[in-house]
Amino acid sequence: MIPTHWARWSWLALIGVQLAWFGWWSPSDVLGYWPALLLATVPLLFPLPWILRLSPAALVVGGMILLLHFSVAVSEAWVDPVARPLALLQIALIVVYFLALPAFGRRRPRTTGDAADR
Repeated sequence: MIPTHWARWSWLALIGVQLAWFGWWSPSDVLGYWPALLLATVPLLFPLPWILRLSPAALVVGGMILLLHFSVAVSEAWVDPVARPLALLQIALIVVYFLALPAFGRRRPRTTGDAADR
């Protein structure tokens, strides 16, 4: 199982991939430079403070945001040979993010010695 703090690092790496992809590597011809860059990175910046603290609710919201980014990355990896390396990197980082989430689902034993808890 991947440690939960990897979700934080994969999120930060995804922001970097978006900046590299839409800002430098392969800017969008259809949307233009700034709209594509803002559309790709701004949704990743909204939950960033809470994801850095590994808030469970923010990690769930972040997962919902990443579903859209995953869909875009799969379609770009399939269609665009120029963007394929960054799309595959984005897919790998999103998979790492989702594999790090189940660590929150593990139950920890209670430390109280209450007889009702047994």
